[in-house]
Amino acid sequence: MVMSQSTEEHGNVMEQLEAATAEEKKQNRDIMKKLIQSLYFLVKHHIHHTTTFENLITLQIENGDIIQKSHREKCPHNATYESYTTIVELLSSIRNVIEKRIIISLSASPYYSLMADESTDVASQEELSVCARWIEDNKPVEHFLGILHAKEKNAQAIACYLRIFLHSKNICFDKMRGLGFDDTNTMSGHISGVQIRLKLHAPSSIYVHCRCHKLQLAALNAASEHTVLKRVLGTLLTIWKAFHFSPKKAEKLGEIQAELQAPEIKMRKPSDTRWLACERAVSVVRRSLPALVSTFEEIYAETGDAESHGIVTLLLKYKTVACIYMLSDVLHIVAKLQGSLQAKDIDLASVPSMVASTTKWLLELKEDVTSSTWFKEHSLVFTDDAQLGEKHIVVLEEEKSEFLHKVYRPYRQSVIDHINVRMESTELISAMSVFDPRPLPGTEEELSEYGMEQIKTLTDFYSVVQRINVGGDEGISQPAIEAKETESEWKLFRRLIFLQYKGRSLQFVLSRLLGNGEIYAAFPNLAKIAAILEVLPVTTATVERSFSNMKLIKTRLRSRMSEETLDYCMRICIEGPDHLSDENLEAVLEHYKEMKIGKINL
Repeated sequence: MVMSQSTEEHGNVMEQLEAATAEEKKQNRDIMKKLIQSLYFLVKHHIHHTTTFENLITLQIENGDIIQKSHREKCPHNATYESYTTIVELLSSIRNVIEKRIIISLSASPYYSLMADESTDVASQEELSVCARWIEDNKPVEHFLGILHAKEKNAQAIACYLRIFLHSKNICFDKMRGLGFDDTNTMSGHISGVQIRLKLHAPSSIYVHCRCHKLQLAALNAASEHTVLKRVLGTLLTIWKAFHFSPKKAEKLGEIQAELQAPEIKMRKPSDTRWLACERAVSVVRRSLPALVSTFEEIYAETGDAESHGIVTLLLKYKTVACIYMLSDVLHIVAKLQGSLQAKDIDLASVPSMVASTTKWLLELKEDVTSSTWFKEHSLVFTDDAQLGEKHIVVLEEEKSEFLHKVYRPYRQSVIDHINVRMESTELISAMSVFDPRPLPGTEEELSEYGMEQIKTLTDFYSVVQRINVGGDEGISQPAIEAKETESEWKLFRRLIFLQYKGRSLQFVLSRLLGNGEIYAAFPNLAKIAAILEVLPVTTATVERSFSNMKLIKTRLRSRMSEETLDYCMRICIEGPDHLSDENLEAVLEHYKEMKIGKINL
């Protein structure tokens, strides 16, 4: 009678077991979701997860987390799921979910470009960061694909690493249309560099030297042509070292900045390799000149420090101050261009017009260096009786005129020349600007020959079989477009641009060509060219940003981190959302469930 009543209330034995199993499954999933969220938070915020994970769970329990408290009280001591092994397995599952989304997106794109660069981590190991650019929702996107430990640094080895890496991700070479590297011989060599070795597997790919690297080299090479500028840049480095390696000097500078009611700014290190570093270093010194002079004068008076005396002597020279102001003005303009080029949605065909605007801006820089108004900024008035610190600066008109003619104008022109030479596009890339509506003729009658030369350049490359030979090995790629059909499409499409898109941006025209189903169907060959243009990399900024994350993750205290864990953490930090949604948590749990079959009921 009792058994009959229990069966009526709770069902038969199988139903009761199924209900208990379902309840256990729900509790386990709730617990694992809590653990995943906690681990994700630590990694996303660059916190040492292996040593902090268990402490974070304890803190959550102390703050009233009933689910985790119940789990820790009831579970066996060897099944808390807080061990290092569980952490690695959960990280692997999170990485898998994030990577799967990225690979699906890349695979759906008609084309992609590969970007890579090398950097040394805190453990003095060479790391190779791999990123890619492709089309998603009819717009170019750039994503981090992974980090590789480069045991060998030669071109052959790096090319082999990249081939194996792409193969492991099921990323085929058939869709590759661009390669973005820096200008080192190892990466960019036309005979045996990485780019030519990868072209063997994708002969239609175009190698693109990072435009930000080119700008950096243009500004530095122009400065190296003038001895006085090299000396000034050396002085900036000396100033940075003086405060970076001496807390007392840094404290003294802060006191004097407060006394002068000047902004409390820390000195920046001028670097030949880091983009924008020189511009920032010069700008800081320019804004802090009076405080710097007073600081080094006081340090010399108190300690007799010869280096401080030498810096003061240089800073009180007209030519030094003039060079600092000149470099600040010029590098500020170059930095603006560098910042614009780092936008992910910029395309190579837009670069020439941006460069033209920059060079025009440089040409229009003020030349009133012979008057005091050029220096009348940031509380510094540079006149014949100007005072910096306790000393007066005496400036002769002849010295001002000499600086204008021998340094200012030559340097400015040298920067322009170096930018024009280094930023010049190849004929093929220049031809892709044919989609830009801005140079369109004024009347429809003038359209008859417009763009035909550029279209021919494009069809000469993309409508024929491309062959490449490297060390006796031959690579072949099939044509991407039909020459005659492309020319016919262009004759119609240029009229469409003229009638509907005139005055619009290049990006707008490309988005219409790729995103509008009817337009894409009417101009399939032009759409393929537009897609190639969109995936060609302009800079390797995404790769450089990945290295910034690497340095935040693999620190001196975590220098023994394995390559696998570093890859997991970098992927989460760079590509992971701020918070894991329920959908993502479920996906992570499903992947973890497959790894732990029979171990935990999920």
